[in-house]
Amino acid sequence: MVYDCISAHPVAKAVVVIAAGFVGASRIEARKHDIWQVLAGALLGWGADRVLRRPRARNIAKRCIEKAKTALLTGVMHIRSISRPDKRIVPLVVAALLLIESSREARAEVELSLYGGVQTAPHSIISDSVLGDARVKWLGKSLEAPPYYGVRATWWTSERWGFGAELNHAKVYSENPNSIGYEVLEFTDGLNLITANVFRRFPTESRFTPYVGGGLGIAVPHVEIQRSAEPRTFEYQLTGPAAILVMGSSYEINDRWSVFGEYKGSYSRNKAKIEAGGTLKTNIVTNAVNFGVSFTF
Repeated sequence: MVYDCISAHPVAKAVVVIAAGFVGASRIEARKHDIWQVLAGALLGWGADRVLRRPRARNIAKRCIEKAKTALLTGVMHIRSISRPDKRIVPLVVAALLLIESSREARAEVELSLYGGVQTAPHSIISDSVLGDARVKWLGKSLEAPPYYGVRATWWTSERWGFGAELNHAKVYSENPNSIGYEVLEFTDGLNLITANVFRRFPTESRFTPYVGGGLGIAVPHVEIQRSAEPRTFEYQLTGPAAILVMGSSYEINDRWSVFGEYKGSYSRNKAKIEAGGTLKTNIVTNAVNFGVSFTF
């Protein structure tokens, strides 16, 4: 649908990507899949589309209607596994796409990026429904296992504008959890921020291309919390909304490959359920300097 049906509608593209993200996140919330299974499924579907894509049919409108019907049916079937009524927005968003018409045919330039770097996080206030409020100093430990990294796919619809999705595996450790009543307090198999992004690049006459971008999405951290003398919470949870901001520059090696460096900031609101009872709320900010490589096709 993004490539054939709504190529001239950047807002509609963003809606499609966000809707897909909600579907994946709700599978995790419904405890039907974990985050790695959802990511594997997304990459498998995207890869199959790129490898098996056939030449465009003459009747683009007919193909788009069939794709929209398939997407809507998938959304309706999926909703049966979701317990919360508000998740019905997923198939409704897909249905709304049926009203969007394509004004031109275009093929996007796809850029797949992988990066690592150094990530930190300033202190935040946590609110535990049992222990109360406390100020926590967070450590990033970017280079320790599991390392900090990110995967990003960007569809450049023109020389300047791109849209896509990203998984950012940031992490935070409480510096001294015992002082505030915890044996363990960390999100160390990732804060796992999944976002739908918009990028603006600024082409130059050199091989360097500056860019800025931002995104909105969700936080699906691996929650590792244990109050003193209580059972340990050790699971992935959908904890709340997230946002990112990116500023950087890429260097073109050849037509396919490029390297880049960037600043990346993130913000997430997290409400985690604790196995022993109650919840923990905190807003986490991260700052990172990333270095990565991109492949374009």
